Amino acid sequence: MRRLGTTIQRPLDARCIVGVAPLIHFPNTSPTLPKDKQVERNTRIATALIKRFKGPIPPAYTRKTQQSVEQLEKEVEALLGGASKLRKVAADDHPMDKLTLMERCLRHLLWSYYKDEGKFNAAQFQKWLVYTQTDEAKFNQLKRADELKGLYAAFRKRRAEAGQPDAPVPVLNLEQEYSIVDREVAVEKRIRYDTIAANTTQRDEAQIEGLLKQYRKPAQEKRLDDLVDLLEKFKPVLAREAILQRLTIKHLEGQLGMWRYMDWSPNERDKAELQTDAPHVINISKWEEGRLAGVRLRTKAEVAETMQKTQTRLMAEAEAANPTKSVNSGDESSSVRDQLLKEVLALQARVNKREDEGQTKKAGGHGHGHH
Repeated sequence: MRRLGTTIQRPLDARCIVGVAPLIHFPNTSPTLPKDKQVERNTRIATALIKRFKGPIPPAYTRKTQQSVEQLEKEVEALLGGASKLRKVAADDHPMDKLTLMERCLRHLLWSYYKDEGKFNAAQFQKWLVYTQTDEAKFNQLKRADELKGLYAAFRKRRAEAGQPDAPVPVLNLEQEYSIVDREVAVEKRIRYDTIAANTTQRDEAQIEGLLKQYRKPAQEKRLDDLVDLLEKFKPVLAREAILQRLTIKHLEGQLGMWRYMDWSPNERDKAELQTDAPHVINISKWEEGRLAGVRLRTKAEVAETMQKTQTRLMAEAEAANPTKSVNSGDESSSVRDQLLKEVLALQARVNKREDEGQTKKAGGHGHGHH
């Protein structure tokens, strides 16, 4: 804003009339770089930032099996789909049965894989991956990020259908932006917003996703091998439990008599085979009961408590290893944001310096050729 001061001289007194003249703002909409160069520059900054934060790419992992995650998911559904309909629903403070425990292990591993791959499913994540308050906070962040991604995709679709340019629109709070005395700050903000609107913020998402996949691939492949190992361990137990529950239901419905039920029961058949192999042992039921007396599966609440202690210990170890980095839940977002901002500014300064040096060399070369 400009100040206009005019002083009118009068015989008796001198009065000062001060006013303001509004300036018409014409935004600079001409981009400083072509679109392809701008996209390449944004991609270069993003990849450099990822490498700076994540460090070196982890070594490759050689898989022991060849099943894909889709094949393993179908296998898990085939094993758990029918058995899950036969068991009762247990509360979080009740001990889990064997089927519930095996399903929780398999589903947790499967949806951990999908979470790292970026496939968000709120219902499944909350059911199989959320145990502690830390898990709940991370789940809320993922849910919010997924909602914002959907809103941004819908926003871009509406702009494309309306024929509007694909440029970001800054969210402005005019009362907050212009409630300052120093108008130069407002002008600088306006110039920055105009620069953002003139230059694209698009990146080569395929190249960035390929880099992220290089970081995820070893851990994801090991996770698939772990899932195969769990399936191989659980298959006999799952088949045994499914047979037992089907026989029990048929027996309770009156379709199987007591002796027929015991004859087909896997546990009773194992006991009979053991008695046949060891005929001198007349009755082994009391030893069998003694062996299984102290076995009790944990409840989901106990698992959550154990996981909370483990997460607290890991956070303490991380804080001890890197004291400058805050890992508290309350300061985590602000510290990460500050660190991210510093890294972005450092990378941008480095890229700008490199581009300025390149332009200087080009200018020097042209001048030398002219002379």
